[in-house]
Amino acid sequence: MTGLVKKDLYLSLSMFKSYVAVAAVFAALTAFGIYDISFFVTYVSIMCIMIPVNLFAYDEQARWDKYAAALPSGRAGVVKARYLFTVLVCAGSLVFSLLLQLIVALVSGAQGQERVDLLLSGLLPTAYGCFMNAILLPLLFKFGSQKARLYLILVLGVGVGVIFGGLTGLKEMGLSLSALRLPLFVLPVVGLLALIPSYLLSKRIFFHKDL
Repeated sequence: MTGLVKKDLYLSLSMFKSYVAVAAVFAALTAFGIYDISFFVTYVSIMCIMIPVNLFAYDEQARWDKYAAALPSGRAGVVKARYLFTVLVCAGSLVFSLLLQLIVALVSGAQGQERVDLLLSGLLPTAYGCFMNAILLPLLFKFGSQKARLYLILVLGVGVGVIFGGLTGLKEMGLSLSALRLPLFVLPVVGLLALIPSYLLSKRIFFHKDL
């Protein structure tokens, strides 16, 4: 199974580079006050979803599922490796977001509550990525990347609307993320827990899927 995770990491390396470069640009624009922080948070959240989704498309083009199912780890290993990779992506986005938010806070001169809000916003992409992947991964194992595209658009639309609208609404009401400190710390944990039933469902789906 370790080899399957490494395969996903190597395959997504080029995607990582482009996503990180664009995220750094958003962070710089946020630091200089050109963009609101909600743009950066929304982009990193989408990144958490699109990387695993793109791997499904690559696997389908290479007809990888048939080969992977014949490996010693079998179908269970394929599903487990994809979920483990997804967790690594979400964890990586957490570290990446917090690091960039800290840099933004230092460059912009944010102090006190404003700096705390910037760091707390770094928790949102991880929570969003876990929740949305918990919904999308079973659909991708069931229908594939092409047929599941409609579900992807719906999930992205709803998720982006909630994050962007929520952050904008809090700002307009004069509220800060500090007031939601406890829920923000809990959300990533709940998102990770949501991946457990999602994994069990995906494994069941993939076991009964004709390859």
